[in-house]
This record gives sequence, structure tokens and C-alpha cells, in this order.
Amino acid sequence: MIQLVTIMWVMAVFFAIIGFLRGWGREVIASAGIILGLFALFQFDGLIRGTLLTGAPREQVYLVQTGIFIAIVFFAYQQRALQRGAGSTGGGRDNLQEGVLGGLLGFLNGYLIWGSLWYFMDINEYPFSPYIIAPAPGSPSDQARNLLPLVILGGGPGGTGDLLAVAVIVLFLFVLIVI
Repeated sequence: MIQLVTIMWVMAVFFAIIGFLRGWGREVIASAGIILGLFALFQFDGLIRGTLLTGAPREQVYLVQTGIFIAIVFFAYQQRALQRGAGSTGGGRDNLQEGVLGGLLGFLNGYLIWGSLWYFMDINEYPFSPYIIAPAPGSPSDQARNLLPLVILGGGPGGTGDLLAVAVIVLFLFVLIVI
């Protein structure tokens, strides 16, 4: 059986390749949408899981959270690239530099996306248990659960989300400066 941590890092590398091909401008916009989506889902987690879906089965709660997040990610990736002006080629960067910066941001986006999907599965106690099971204690996936994006940025299910709020503010300022 394959470890969940392996899937997460393989998908991050896959998104890095996509980011290399798309360039950094498009990946910045996608990162902004993903982080804002994570912030919204983390802040409204109590409302979604605690109020709206109180009596729903864990599978349904996971599918609702994942569906909302995937919709946010889809629309974040549909945005246009940041442009510095008509006929600009990316603010003086050559294609290799655009690609490398896009690859780094794509890797981050892949980590954020697949790590968040794993986090949703973890807080819903792995609802598809015969097919996807909780990591065994001491396994690489069990040790990597502390590296999931919403555990680091939000503090986990009981966290305050302070670092996630700081990331949103920094991202907002970065986009304001770049645009």
C-alpha cells in the first residue's frame, strides 16, 4: 500500500511541472486563491461541520469540504496572469526564470492542495476506510501529519489560525505591490 505522504509529495512535484509550464504570474494568482480558500474554509469550519452538517455522515462532510475547496482551486487556476503592461514579457525575466519561479510556486500549490485534502480526510477520521485508511502509528505518513498545511498555518482543528491570517495579509500586500 502506498503512503499518503508519498502521494502528497508526488502531486506537489506534478504541480511544480505544471507551474514551470504556466509561469510565475499565473501561479501567484493561483496561490492567492488557494490560500484565501484555505483561510475561508478554516474560519468557517465550525459552521460547516458543526452546524450545517451536524447529523451528516463523515463521507458526506468530507465530500462537501472537498467539493468547496476543489471549486475554489478550479477557479483560482482559471485566472489570468499578472501583466506589467501591454506587450510585456513578465517584467524583464527570461523564460527560464519565469519557469523556475512558476515551478517553485507550483510545488507550493500542489503541497497546499493535496495536503489540505489529506487534512480534511484526517479531521473526518478517514471516511473511506477500506480504501484509504488512517496511517499506522510511527509510519512516515503518521509523522507527516504535523506537516499538513492547515496544521502548520492554522494550528489544526482546534487552532486559532493566526499564521494563516498573517499569510493572507502578506499575500494581499504582495499582490497589491505586484499589481
